[in-house]
Amino acid sequence: MHRYVYILLLTVFITACGSGDGNSEQQKVSKPPKATNVALSGIEQGDQIQSGQEAIGQYKFNSTSVPPGLDASIGYWETEAGMSIHRGFKYRIPKDNSLAGTRIRFCVIPFNRTDRKAGEKVCSKYVLISPVYFDETNHVVRILSNAYSPEIVGSELLTFVVDKDGEAPNEEFTYRWLRDGQIIPNENQASYWLTVDDEGKHISVCIIDSITNILISCSEETNMIQGAAGSEPVAIIDPLLEQIELGKNVFLNYEFLDFDNDKEDLDSTSFSWFLDGQPVAKTQSLYIETAMANKQLKGCVTPYSLTGWPKAGNVTCTEEVMVKPLPNDTPHALNVVISGHRFEGNTLMGAYRYFESNNNPETQSEYSWTIVNNDQEKQVSNEQSYRLQDSDLGKGNKVRFCVTPINSHTRGHASCRTEHIAWLDAEGEFKEGGEITATLTGYPEFRQSYWLSTNKSAVFPLAISTEPNTISRFVIAPTLPSFINLRAIRLCVSFDDEILNSDDVCRELPVNNKLTRSITVKGESGYHATMNINKSVNIDRVYHLHRPETWAEFRTLPVEMKEKFRSAEASPLANSDLIGLKMTPQDADKYCRLKFGEPGIASAYIYERYGKDDSYNWPEELVAQEFVTKELNDFFVVRDGNLVAADSNKKYAFTCLSMY
Repeated sequence: MHRYVYILLLTVFITACGSGDGNSEQQKVSKPPKATNVALSGIEQGDQIQSGQEAIGQYKFNSTSVPPGLDASIGYWETEAGMSIHRGFKYRIPKDNSLAGTRIRFCVIPFNRTDRKAGEKVCSKYVLISPVYFDETNHVVRILSNAYSPEIVGSELLTFVVDKDGEAPNEEFTYRWLRDGQIIPNENQASYWLTVDDEGKHISVCIIDSITNILISCSEETNMIQGAAGSEPVAIIDPLLEQIELGKNVFLNYEFLDFDNDKEDLDSTSFSWFLDGQPVAKTQSLYIETAMANKQLKGCVTPYSLTGWPKAGNVTCTEEVMVKPLPNDTPHALNVVISGHRFEGNTLMGAYRYFESNNNPETQSEYSWTIVNNDQEKQVSNEQSYRLQDSDLGKGNKVRFCVTPINSHTRGHASCRTEHIAWLDAEGEFKEGGEITATLTGYPEFRQSYWLSTNKSAVFPLAISTEPNTISRFVIAPTLPSFINLRAIRLCVSFDDEILNSDDVCRELPVNNKLTRSITVKGESGYHATMNINKSVNIDRVYHLHRPETWAEFRTLPVEMKEKFRSAEASPLANSDLIGLKMTPQDADKYCRLKFGEPGIASAYIYERYGKDDSYNWPEELVAQEFVTKELNDFFVVRDGNLVAADSNKKYAFTCLSMY
């Protein structure tokens, strides 16, 4: 049984291309890797772990292969009886005590992605799961799942509800299912079938009283939902051209095929090129250089699935094709390159080596710069250099430089070089306690990187990596939200040993569907992905106090609503990139009641007592404006300590108050 599980896990988890890295002189040693120091993070030997706690496995990967191995190890969790209960490096113990009294451990099978070698399974010490004791004062809802099998796409999640005495309640409920904290539309039953949209996510459920429509309780989140096991993906590659000439680019065209209808993971699908059997590149396209003449060339693809399991398919390669030498008596542009940092505002230079077998000198060669977007080209210059514009940017956009060599006798064929324009993509949970990871495309090599808030009053790195060409994860700690609430976040790279200099390049996180729990605000310079912390806070269990509105939020309202408040205007804030919102007292009160309900504008007493609380993490400049408040008999006053009567024709910032 153990052997069967071992082979099955290897089959499921192998996710690598199999021909190695580096040059032929280094490709000499291929040995199975080893895993050492296997343990549970933060758990000492002999300690217990409580139901509901998240366990994290850790280990050290050791490879003696040459070139060094890339870690693609397999982590999973098993009981003392040898039953596998979860795959992955993190495991949240079920809170319902279904595993209480069981001993579990973390195991890892070291796997070298470079040469596809697997080592021996190594496990941590066993730890005992202790029960959690409930002291609930309200109804409790939990998700039922088999503790001995992970939640998998295609399976059903069930719920059960108990009151504070552990009995089934008499009330009737509707259900609200959430995926990573976001409501799943049209799912309001007591059970939920997991779909491919849930893979890699965490599911929770809330119960709502059917009569009062009041939210009663929410469950804890599940472990990360696993993909359904099925067939591995396949890459069907187009054959290479029979005539491959020097100075040209060749491209691996392929079709992704998965019989389970899983989607392709474009970020993980890997490519490799081999010249006379030796690896030379790991890109989808390859520039054919002079030294490659009269050698056999082939390209390979390893497909990856975004959903389902297994993720990686087998490597598929083209037939070998001979690289043809250059013809005589024709000018050629060899080794075409694009130099310069491919950021907007930077000037790029096209360079190449002119060659003609009879040594006829080059005259006036022709140049062309184009921007490639979704396989559509737009010519932007016919000079040898080009300055990138803001309009050239876009995810997946490329810049292409072509040169047609000309001498006094004839003209040659155009030779081109295509490069990605620098682009930043990010994903993760944009909330307190969340983590953001970044993917860079087209970036040059850099020495350091760091994250930075657009908050003008807090110009310091929020996270920094001093390892060259490496981006650290951005962990949003509780001390950070006050600096980043309603602000966009930028990632910066430095090309020297100093940071926060004018020569550093910073780019804002783009708005995208991988950056969850963020809000999209349209400012003067476009759309921004920003955090929205504690927009409404509960006070005295009676009222909601709402954060002061911003001009960007007001502009997102429907036109018919905005037209009701003609006094609304933008309120620039000192030393800030935020813009507040002002209205006349009467319009502000009507706005609050229409958007949030009674009572309307907060009173001076409410604002003075609750509106200045630093724990809300509201932007300081938003709450430092001159506010209008509402007293008895709808009498409006200006909050300046003296309660001066407000001018009905003047416009003020305001804070809304509504019933809980």
